[in-house]
Amino acid sequence: MKKEKNIILIGMPGCGKSSIGTALAKMMNIEFADTDELIIKTAGKSIPDIFTQDGEEIFRKLETEALQTLCNRTNKTNGKKPKVLVIATGGGIVTRPENQEIIKQNGIVFFLDRELSQLPTTGRPLSQKEGIEVLAKVRMPLYSKWSDYTVPVCGIEETAKKIHKQLSL
Repeated sequence: MKKEKNIILIGMPGCGKSSIGTALAKMMNIEFADTDELIIKTAGKSIPDIFTQDGEEIFRKLETEALQTLCNRTNKTNGKKPKVLVIATGGGIVTRPENQEIIKQNGIVFFLDRELSQLPTTGRPLSQKEGIEVLAKVRMPLYSKWSDYTVPVCGIEETAKKIHKQLSL
């Protein structure tokens, strides 16, 4: 069952979802996808520019659409084996309740738990504006609630290996 589901990575901005997801996908010989990268491609501009020019609400709408697009890729199988992805989400994916249903429809969710003091804020509009601690207060309970597994971040390769091992159990 685990092998037929997407592997979804959630966690605070800058916790390593993209780097760890890339390493994990390579380790498992499957495709990696990033909701933020899809948003940038679709919008034709950077995430900080979306926040500045269009606002957070438009960004969150684009984020939900990107998540739905990536999660649906595995559902349209036409009788073929589903295509499983490792999907890195944006740190605020948990701020819209409808995203939980999208993630859970065919995903195993891993919360990448990294020490707050180690989280970068450069290029992260809400981390800079509101502060890591404020975001964490709201989001940490949601990450725990939404996840199937919590994995402490301890380096890219090491964390990817921990997830891979958990998927093998």
